[in-house]
Amino acid sequence: MEIEILRDKKESLYVYKNEELLFYSKVKFNWNNRIIMIYNHNDILLLEVKYKMTFVKTYYKILYQNELVTENISEITNTRIIYNFGKRLYIKQDYFIALDGNFSYYFKEVRVSQLKQKNWVSKPKISLNIDDENLEFLNPVILHFLAIRAGYNSD
Repeated sequence: MEIEILRDKKESLYVYKNEELLFYSKVKFNWNNRIIMIYNHNDILLLEVKYKMTFVKTYYKILYQNELVTENISEITNTRIIYNFGKRLYIKQDYFIALDGNFSYYFKEVRVSQLKQKNWVSKPKISLNIDDENLEFLNPVILHFLAIRAGYNSD
């Protein structure tokens, strides 16, 4: 299954499956942090995450989580999401030196999805590929990607 993710000029992300909106994000910027709000296709706020950057570290704090988020997310970092009381998905770059930003999500050393980004085109596009046997990971992967990449300018 292929999911398409598009970015608008305000650095918000929109997630589509077969041209139907699944999720989208909105971003509020401050000097050294941003607030990422993730909504479903019915405009219901599902997750609100604060991203803060210091000179030493970056971190994410979950400010709000709607009960509709069945994954019960407990932690988000740049490289992983922990949900459902200990399940961990983490990302790895597809190549040792990755200039294109492509990476994959793994669960227990098994690749469950792959993200491919086309940043050098007039309308940047991100494709998320996930096999049918890994569909249980679809929502956590999408929520993590929206949390870490909304407001992230790849230009």
